[in-house]
This record gives sequence, C-alpha cells and structure tokens, in this order.
Amino acid sequence: MTSQTGHQVPTGPQSERTEEQLELIERIKNHQLNAAKLTHAEQVKNLVTYSNGFGVISTNSLKMKGYPNGSVAGFSLDENGRPIFAFSSMSSHTSDIRADGRVSMTICAANFKGASDGRVTLTGDVNLVPESEIPPAREVYKKKHPKAFWVDFGDFSWMRMDTIKAVRFIGGFAMAGEIQPEEYLQTKPDPIAEFAQPIMDHMNSDHESSTVRLIEHFITGGAKVESAKIVGVDRLGLDVLTVVQGETGKLRLPFLSPAEDRKGVKDRIVEMTQPLQNE
Repeated sequence: MTSQTGHQVPTGPQSERTEEQLELIERIKNHQLNAAKLTHAEQVKNLVTYSNGFGVISTNSLKMKGYPNGSVAGFSLDENGRPIFAFSSMSSHTSDIRADGRVSMTICAANFKGASDGRVTLTGDVNLVPESEIPPAREVYKKKHPKAFWVDFGDFSWMRMDTIKAVRFIGGFAMAGEIQPEEYLQTKPDPIAEFAQPIMDHMNSDHESSTVRLIEHFITGGAKVESAKIVGVDRLGLDVLTVVQGETGKLRLPFLSPAEDRKGVKDRIVEMTQPLQNE
C-alpha cells in the first residue's frame, strides 16, 4: 500500500512524558511493528465485503454543473469485489451516472463510530449491467439486501462499477494510503472476519477483563490497561481499542498461530490466556 506520513504530534509542555511513559510507548511501538496482521488489500476487502451494504456514492451532478452529488446507496459485490447497484430512474444519481459514469463510493466499516474506524473509497466507472448478467447480479444483491423488494420495480436499473481506477483506505487515525485496483480485485476476504461480530460481542460483554490482561501480558509489559474492547477479528489476531494511561489507541494482538475457523479463534484465545493463570 502507498501510505502517507502520519499527523504531527504537538510539542511543548502538554506533550512532555516521563521516562517510564517513553519506555512504554517504545515497547508498544516495537511490538506493533512485528505483530502479525492482514495485508492492506485484505483489510480493504474485508471492510467492503462485511460492511452493512450501504455507502455514499458521489456523482458528477447534472443539475449543479461542476459540483459533486452525494447519495447514500445500497450495494453488493460481485465475485471480484466490484460494487453492484439497483438504481431508480427517480434518483438524481441515476441521471448523473447515465450522463457520466465516473463516480466514487465511500464505504465505512460495519462498526464505524468515528475517526479511529476504517473506511474505503472506490473510484471508477459505473455502467449498466448487461441483460444476460442481471440474474446473478440480482441474486448477490438480494443476498446482501433480502428485504429490498423494490429492486424488481420497473423503474429500477442494474448497474455495476465495471472498472475500478483507485482504492483509498483509511484504517484509522494517522493510517491512510492506497492499494492498486488489481490487488483489490484479486484479493479474497478473510473467512474468519465474516463472523467477527458475535465473537467481539461475546468477548466485550463477558470477558473484557481477560482482554485487558492479554494486552498487559503481551504488549504493555505489565503496565496497567484501563479498558480493552475488541473491534476486529481475523485469522491472524485481534484489533483492540485500548486505553492505556489515559490514552486511547487501537492495538494489534496477534494469535500465537493462525485460526482456520470459528472454533480455532476460541482455541487461540484460550491458548493465549494460559500464561495468565500463573500471574
């Protein structure tokens, strides 16, 4: 991924830290540099695939020449990750696309709450789906949006972002960059991430204290962690929104070995908690 430099940290009295705090920051930084994580292309594919199926599509406005027209729109994905849409002729973005198919679409993570959460912008060309390809397009759209009965109304047209020209990924605060469209199209989503939400809900509701202890054991070297909420799960580990010494940040907690299925995730977490029993 082509990345950009992070935000500049203010200097001065408010940013002064003790030697102990600086050592903790360095310890966490070194751990995170070597923590196993998905590739950026996998992270992007996961976010788009397991989103809620809605995003903001921006078109070149017919009504307001030279200005973008933003609309919330439902979508699904074909087997390569190209967005599929069902647009009504009554919608302004439909007229915009028929005149100029160049669009961008911003998709937020399913658990998006703010700037620390991920989002992806796909930029490309949207065209009508060929008549012969409408049935499979409808099938995948209805799988993502089973209650969308209106897509069968006569004024709806099936469209698809046939060509993706750019993929921009913002993974959270001070983490941004781009991946090549070909890499996005060729990458498969992580299978574990599909059922991440129930795992996160269970762990955060019933076992947050265990997550706190795991962060203290594997990452902070025993430094106190005030809270630890799991915000992501994949085959290689956990993403944890953590508060350490009053500061909030997202930390990567890798498994000791990859998980192959849902039971494997449970086994890896249990495995990691074993050393805690002796502390």
